[in-house]
Amino acid sequence: MRLIQTSLLNQKALVFNYMPAKLCKNRSGWIIEYYVENPITFEMCRIRKRVHFIKKRYKSVRDAESHCQKIILDINSKLANGINPMFSDENPSGYVTVQEVIYKFLDEKKREVRPDTMRSYNSFSKSFLTYLSKTSISFICKFGKIEAAHYLDYIYNERKVSRRSYNNYMKFMRVVFNWAIEKGYILTNPFEQMKTKKKEVKTRTLIDADTRKKIIEYLNAKDKQFLIVLKLVYSALIRPKEITNLRVSDIDFQNKTICINSTVAKNHNTRYIAITDDILNDLNYIKDYKKDMFLISQNMMPGYVQAHRAKYGKMWIKLRKELKLEKTMQLYSLRDTGITDMLKSGIDPLTVKQHADHHSLEMTTIYSKHADPNLSKIIREKAPAF
Repeated sequence: MRLIQTSLLNQKALVFNYMPAKLCKNRSGWIIEYYVENPITFEMCRIRKRVHFIKKRYKSVRDAESHCQKIILDINSKLANGINPMFSDENPSGYVTVQEVIYKFLDEKKREVRPDTMRSYNSFSKSFLTYLSKTSISFICKFGKIEAAHYLDYIYNERKVSRRSYNNYMKFMRVVFNWAIEKGYILTNPFEQMKTKKKEVKTRTLIDADTRKKIIEYLNAKDKQFLIVLKLVYSALIRPKEITNLRVSDIDFQNKTICINSTVAKNHNTRYIAITDDILNDLNYIKDYKKDMFLISQNMMPGYVQAHRAKYGKMWIKLRKELKLEKTMQLYSLRDTGITDMLKSGIDPLTVKQHADHHSLEMTTIYSKHADPNLSKIIREKAPAF
């Protein structure tokens, strides 16, 4: 019995057992016979090919045997190259494990996508591989709509993820299986027809001026560096994750702008953000630091150790507890509030859209729809009479 192996990345090798073909002569005629392993059931199956008609074509038995040996040589060559004749009507490359496809996908993408995206890919993949380890699912070509539905049920009902996270898992799986189609492993994407779940209504509320004043007073005494971060979110509409990537060189004091490079921007667009004199005055101290340092590093001062993307969120939660603010007042609420206040102050929507780095005016409108705690007061005082 011969053993064929195809390499798998960091996984147990896929084995394909077979017994080489040979010519059998019996009363019913000449037959080429060999055995191959069914990669689904792992049972050895006999395959027989009748070649008695070849004997009748030749005048000599020797010539007929020579013809049959050529056929046998071709069969054994295909077996040695990992081609299983039991599945000659399907794509042989589909008989690699789902795990192998995942690892190959990650290996290719780590050279193409941003580190933040790669971290998400690794996280989604880890969950999927953990699920696969609890099942009997093996080959990529056998992973169909039912298997896809079961996995998504596991994510939503057993892992208890939010609808938003559920949709992100689904989108990732679509990306992976579309990649598998491009590489010739499968013909259709089992996740393509799956429906996303309706997104939850955002629970963030705007942060009114009185609350912002309390935050300013508290941080002026406790942590002026974190106050700069909050001002960048509110006034410059810079996303917290983008702030962790800013360098000292991105601040242009002459033109009063901050550059968000396309390599770190959420929407992959380089943009130059106008900043207020207030923020410029707060940042005057950075002129004494090297240009290639992170603007606000892990220790909240310019440095070479980048702040973790979750750092500001944790600091905000601590601040919120200290000031006894509502949980619906989140760090990102400052960006929502900044957008809303700019629109209400008379800045045209297109300018706000560009400043906020939104894809569309509709997106800008969505971010301005969060609950305003002063809405009732505004309406009472400013609504025109009938």
